Amino acid sequence: MTTTSGTPLLHRKIDVCFGHFDTDGSGSIDREDLLTLGSQLLAKFGEPATSPKGTTLMDGLARFWDALVAAADVDGDQRISPEEYRAGMTGAFVTPAGGFDTSLLPLAKAICALLDTDGDGEVNESEFQAWQEVFGTAPADRATAFRKLDGDGDGRLSADELLVAIRQYYVSPESEAAGNWLYGPVA
Repeated sequence: MTTTSGTPLLHRKIDVCFGHFDTDGSGSIDREDLLTLGSQLLAKFGEPATSPKGTTLMDGLARFWDALVAAADVDGDQRISPEEYRAGMTGAFVTPAGGFDTSLLPLAKAICALLDTDGDGEVNESEFQAWQEVFGTAPADRATAFRKLDGDGDGRLSADELLVAIRQYYVSPESEAAGNWLYGPVA
């Protein structure tokens, strides 16, 4: 595992994401947490686990888990503590060039494909809010996030716009990056 680096803003954003992945509220993340999150997303969108979108999402989560364990599981217990998560995410996936593309981008693309229920290459506010609900984002924060990310106000996010926002959320140290609003305000 690498040492914790990054900015306080990046740390706060990573800490928010820890809460998304700790689906059982145990204070640590294990493989089952990620698979549970994937199952909840599939159920919310009515997508079978055996469909192409379902398989891609669950494979993306499994690959992310494997990369996360390799980068963060210091004690080898197959559970990731908040401290391990922050250090592993920052050191392996956020700050090095290409880290996001290697381990997080495939998962982000799978999520975007799942959200785009009609295959038009765009995510509407209802689809975005359903995703955010599964991730536990507060209802008011979901609406605010969508408005902040929908820069042109057309009520839709292209898959590319959403991928840019996800990338900014995980890697941008810039406090004004629109992607910082992905899960609501980062206090």
